[in-house]
Amino acid sequence: MNLHLYYQGPVYARIDRGQLVAYMVTGAVVTGADYGTFTYLFSVLSQSLLIATVGAYIVGLIVSYLLSRYWVFRKGADRQNSATNLFRYVAFLLMNLAITFLMLWAMERWFGISPYIGKFIVNFFMFFWIYLGNTYWVFAGEKIGPIKL
Repeated sequence: MNLHLYYQGPVYARIDRGQLVAYMVTGAVVTGADYGTFTYLFSVLSQSLLIATVGAYIVGLIVSYLLSRYWVFRKGADRQNSATNLFRYVAFLLMNLAITFLMLWAMERWFGISPYIGKFIVNFFMFFWIYLGNTYWVFAGEKIGPIKL
């Protein structure tokens, strides 16, 4: 069977499985940092939902960026402009912060779902959304894959 010259196969067949595993590990670490910070700010320090969400997002942003940039979506230093990359990352996650807060607020206000449970629901949605955004916009470019452990 002769396929068209430009056919690359279905999207799922082109996903770098090593990169996806590294992304899942990073997601677990970031979720732990985010959830721990959120719980500390919201429960221990009795901060508002907004303050706790923003604080947790800042911690998650730092952990996520470092792991994504230097492990999951690693690139050669000469192939990527770090300033542009960081700008895209921060812009994308600021949008995600707004989505996260609105989803948490709506779940608590309209459905009576605790923010502690809501964080897991939102994180499940954001896992897929952020992977796509990081892959096709934030860290777009030639991929050389995650560092092998």
